[in-house]
Amino acid sequence: MKQEFCIMQDNPPYWRNTRYNSRCHRHEVFYGPNRQRSIKDGLVIFLEPEMHNMSNRGIHYDRKFDIYAKQEAEKKWMEYYQKTVDDFIAEYGKNYL
Repeated sequence: MKQEFCIMQDNPPYWRNTRYNSRCHRHEVFYGPNRQRSIKDGLVIFLEPEMHNMSNRGIHYDRKFDIYAKQEAEKKWMEYYQKTVDDFIAEYGKNYL
């Protein structure tokens, strides 16, 4: 399997930071207009289908799970790139912390 750039910390049972099996779905933490930036910056996570979009527990349907992933991604982005909350807002348009 191709290794994809990910700076997110492994966080089972919610997500992994590598595509650990062929069933995994890659999820860009920031989607819509920020999807490509999320991929470039390594803000992707790997989910079982049920945790992605195949059940009500999936990140696409569970707002609390979605916000949690965004908060963790924002913290990791600031740490990894040595940036501030204001830098994050300039890049992604919103603060999730």
